[in-house]
Amino acid sequence: MALPSPNLDDRRFQQLVDEAKRYVQQRAPEWTDHNVSDPGVTLIETFAYLVDQLLYRLNRVPEKNYAAFLDLLGIRLFPPAAARAEVDFWLSAPQTETVLLRAGTEVSTLRTETDEAVVLSTAEDLPVVPSSLERLVTVSASGEQSDGTARLADGADVRCFQQRPVAGDAMLFALPAVVPRCILVVRLDSRVEGVGVDPRQPPLAW
Repeated sequence: MALPSPNLDDRRFQQLVDEAKRYVQQRAPEWTDHNVSDPGVTLIETFAYLVDQLLYRLNRVPEKNYAAFLDLLGIRLFPPAAARAEVDFWLSAPQTETVLLRAGTEVSTLRTETDEAVVLSTAEDLPVVPSSLERLVTVSASGEQSDGTARLADGADVRCFQQRPVAGDAMLFALPAVVPRCILVVRLDSRVEGVGVDPRQPPLAW
């Protein structure tokens, strides 16, 4: 864990102005007008602003020393690089053929009242492969297999696991082709009987 860089002087503009006014009251009691309209107060605020900027640079000294020490150890800062982010693309409707998103396709973040949109472009081609469910097989922990494809096609219920599920039960979905880097949506419907349980919206644990 890195140690935080200390502030060598934590005074700010208003504190410097207040300190200068207190000093004026001690050294020049005949100066009684301390309002911002007084030319002397204007000078105080001007010098307080300059000192505030100087303190800001002074507090950067530990950070500069830290970078200098790393430089002596042969550790260099990473060079500037383009920002990278993962982006998900969704089709508006199922397609029968592959949809190819070319490299260089531009996307952007949402523009707000305070922040401009950040525009990014894809780095490589992305084929969105059409897919559908061809077979549905359940496998119990003991290795017993059951093909539920026909029942699912008829609109009948298919049990995902055994009557009493145990660790190791599995449900396998067979697709017509591999779909690398594509998002598959699996919608499951279930019925659960019990006191206080909505049969169409049962609590599920994954």
